[in-house]
Amino acid sequence: MKNLAYGLGILLVAILLYLGFFTNTGSGPDTGLQGKEAPDFEATTLDGRRIKLSDLRGKIVLLNFWATWCPPCREEMPIFVRVYRKYKNRGFEIVAVSTDSGPEGVRNFIKEFRINFPVVLDQKGKLARLYRVQGLPTSFLINREGKVVKVRLGEYKEIEKDLKKLL
Repeated sequence: MKNLAYGLGILLVAILLYLGFFTNTGSGPDTGLQGKEAPDFEATTLDGRRIKLSDLRGKIVLLNFWATWCPPCREEMPIFVRVYRKYKNRGFEIVAVSTDSGPEGVRNFIKEFRINFPVVLDQKGKLARLYRVQGLPTSFLINREGKVVKVRLGEYKEIEKDLKKLL
């Protein structure tokens, strides 16, 4: 009986966490970054390239925090792949930051969704802490001057509309 109650308690906590952190809650979680310069970072992509956010100045950047196990992340990724293909030659870049614990599942995810933009692995949560990520997925739209113009918690289905305003 104790095991059943314990299991139900764990399930309830998991459901509450999912509903609280991984649902489509709209834009603007209070990260304190909207309207400010995006914190610079340097990271290594899964294919071994170094990427530095400040090197992307002059481009519009979507910085997306996600994980392979996150249902809304799986829902929005095809949108990002399509939008990136359409606008990458007009000065748009995506940096996808996986919060997974290892690269194997991430590599499979990249193949499954045919991701064609840089993916970095944030195993220790350093970048997520730097950006004060409160749930997944979280996206930061950064203008050509390096300022965060939108913070989006949940699926970012309106990325193309927001991007067109900045192009």
